[in-house]
Amino acid sequence: MPPLRDSNAVQALQVVPFFANLPDEHATELAKSLVPRRFAPGQVIFHLGDPGGLLYLISRGKVKISHTTTEGQEVVLAILGPGDFFGELALLDDAPRSATAVALEATETWTLHREEFMHYLMDNPDFALHVLKTLARHIRRLNTQLADIFFLDLPGRLARTLLQLAEQYGTYTTEGTVINLSLTQTDLAEMTGATRVSVNKALGRFRRAGWIRVTGRQVTVIDREALQGMIVVSGGEA
Repeated sequence: MPPLRDSNAVQALQVVPFFANLPDEHATELAKSLVPRRFAPGQVIFHLGDPGGLLYLISRGKVKISHTTTEGQEVVLAILGPGDFFGELALLDDAPRSATAVALEATETWTLHREEFMHYLMDNPDFALHVLKTLARHIRRLNTQLADIFFLDLPGRLARTLLQLAEQYGTYTTEGTVINLSLTQTDLAEMTGATRVSVNKALGRFRRAGWIRVTGRQVTVIDREALQGMIVVSGGEA
């Protein structure tokens, strides 16, 4: 296996919270099990209900994780970019996929089979505890998303989404925090459970107030406190 591939695989593995604190020698050994996979724009990586068994680590591109309601409405659970991962639940319970994953642009990933993950988990009790803590943080994030749907209006949900994206993908500059993801209004609408038209209006409001700047598909957060204020006003508390 070429040294460059080994190095890239180890780096991809260590950005995943599950594996972030692995000793270097353990990460190097586990990384040998990673397999590269590529997806074209619009290609479905897996459907809701498909068999699980693989963890995906994104090295390049953008992936949408979504769920479709019985009425046919698509709800975006997350839009992920380089350094993110998905499919982790299938590593633990081997159950069918709980959402659909689609490549939004040319995407490169590394994949890890469930058997390799479980073998390492059973041999390392401290690692098992770390996985439980990571899953607890994941559940807390989902609880926040669920509460937002019930208690925040659209401007509040959009403000929270932009702040979360800025926190996760932001690059700090003298002019604000640039969100390093190519985002369409449709992406934001699906992430906030709204229509593209209503998101367009809310973005216009934020832009006119000087809270954000939109250049093409790139959003820069200029006034974080003002956006945070929208969450407090619409939800009653941050």
